[in-house]
This record gives sequence, structure tokens and C-alpha cells, in this order.
Amino acid sequence: MRIAFALMMFLAPALAGAQSRDAYFGDADLDRDGKLSLAEFQEWMSYAFRQMDANRDNVLAPEEQHVPNAKTLTLAELNARQAEQFRRQDKNRDGFLSQQEFLAPPG
Repeated sequence: MRIAFALMMFLAPALAGAQSRDAYFGDADLDRDGKLSLAEFQEWMSYAFRQMDANRDNVLAPEEQHVPNAKTLTLAELNARQAEQFRRQDKNRDGFLSQQEFLAPPG
């Protein structure tokens, strides 16, 4: 949980740049079809991980993270967590996130 919080805190300044909700969703919607697939969601939500992964080995070692006593986190582990979050946010269970589902707080 602390790692996810740290990743979001790392990403927060970019989000605070206050793009509109439409623009934020549009940036995540890589194929511009008006909905997010799991792959698009993971790509967008992994931004902070990729920025912190200094040696580009798809592993965040404790020294690459901005959290004291952080545990190693692999991109595969992060993607699994993101897939679960995606499923929770996909309220209509269609396998995609609408803008409303994407922008809703994860539950």
C-alpha cells in the first residue's frame, strides 16, 4: 500500500498540472476509442514506475523508491495490482473503463 501511495505521490505533480477531466482521460486513451482497455490503463498507471526505474530492469529496488524501507516491486506485480483495480472500477463489467469509471475513486 505504501508503494502505491508513493507512486501516486510521484505522479501527483503531473496530475496537479490540472488537465481537464476530458484531457486526462484522452491522454490515457491511447487508441482514442473513448474507452480504456486494461493494457491502456496499465500503461498510463505505470508512468511513475517507469520514471523511478532508473536501470530499466522492470524492478523497483528499494533504493529506486521514494519510500523508507520500501520492498522490491516488479512491474509484473504492479500490473497484477492494476488489473485488480481495473476490475473493481469496471462497474458495468464490459472489460473497458469509460471516462466515468476511470475518473471515479477506486473502490
